Formats: sequence, structure tokens, C-alpha cells
Amino acid sequence: MATFVLLAGATAAGWYMRPLATRLRQAGHEVYTPTYTGLGERSHLLTREIDLETCIRDVLQVFHYEDLRDVILVGKSFSGMVITGVADRIPERIGQLVYLDAAVPDDGQSLLDLLGADVAAALSELVQAYGDGWLVPADPSVDPRLSPQPLRTAEQPLRLHAHAARAAIPATYIFCTNKPATGVATHMTLDGREKAQSRGWRYFELPTDHEPEQEAPDALASLLLSLVPG
Repeated sequence: MATFVLLAGATAAGWYMRPLATRLRQAGHEVYTPTYTGLGERSHLLTREIDLETCIRDVLQVFHYEDLRDVILVGKSFSGMVITGVADRIPERIGQLVYLDAAVPDDGQSLLDLLGADVAAALSELVQAYGDGWLVPADPSVDPRLSPQPLRTAEQPLRLHAHAARAAIPATYIFCTNKPATGVATHMTLDGREKAQSRGWRYFELPTDHEPEQEAPDALASLLLSLVPG
């Protein structure tokens, strides 16, 4: 039996990963789907002070209190920032890292750096117009349960220290091929794919948009299950 920790993308939460989590559990594995402070069922805790470090600590707490070890840690989109930070803090507890159409940050990079200048500028305009100057607005037409997310989670640079230990963790990149050329996540994921391939990570593609956990949970679950050591 493997242990998976699945982290949703920006403005989503643990509930968003349920289709994928259900399939992994049906295959006999243990699955956790943490929600970041201020989002989803924890949206009552939303404050201006929440940043990337808060999200990293959220996941570290799950590892500590559930005593998780040898985990397959999966980060979707924004959560590539988080799983990189978690792996830097507790590399000994992680068996594999999986970047699901996700950001792949280097030391000192923020999510805004990886989104590209045009997307970062458009996001800043959205925050000013619809997020009171500090919240990235959610799109209720996608799902009314999506939550606005503090801009500081995208602005704060990630600081990394345990480079050798983190680099020793087996890593996989899953690239979704049906994103629009000018999509919000396109620049970030092309950068992630380039880094993954240059570092010799395992690499897979899915013929979906940026939401494979919703569009193709069976195919995604099968791919993740193929990573479980036999």
C-alpha cells in the first residue's frame, strides 16, 4: 500500500481532488487531500497574512501529525511551489514528487515569476479590480466552492536550502497538452516541462486541459498508480 498526499491548485481545496482520491483509495492506497489555510472548508480562516510559507506549513503539519513517511507527494499547478518547499524541509519523508501540470520553482522564484510577465500583469489587474487589492478572485462559473486566494501566496519567493537531498527524491512531471497557447498556466507549465526534461525526471503527457483531476480522473489515477513501486 502506498501513501499519497494530493494538493490542489490555486483557489481550489481538498474537495477538488476527490475524484482522483476516490480512485486511488479504491485501488487500496492511503490518500490525504489537505486544504490550505483560508481556502475551501478553511475559508473562515482567510486573512491578509497568508502566504506561500503558510501553505507549506499546512502540509508539514499533516506529515507531522499523521506521521507520514515514504509519501508520493502530488502538487497540481500552484502546488508545485508547495511540494518543492515541503521536500526541501523534510526530504527524508518523501518517496516521490509528482508535479501535475505544475510550477517547478528554483530558489528565490515566486509563482508570479513563473507565470510570465503578461499573466502576472493581468493577475495584478484582477486583484485590484475584484480582489480588494490582496485576493486572487475565484471563478464561480467553474465551481461555486472555489475560494479567493491571497496574492501573497503567489508573490512570496520560495527559499530553498537542502538542494542535494531534494534533488535525490525521484520526481515526475505530468504535462497536460490541450491547454490554450495563451492560457494562465501555459507559460508556467512549459517552464516546468523544460526543467523536468533537463533534469532527467520521468515525464508523461495527458491530452487534457489544465484540470486532469476533473477531466480524466481514471487516466490520471492509472498514471499515478503506475508510479507505485511493485
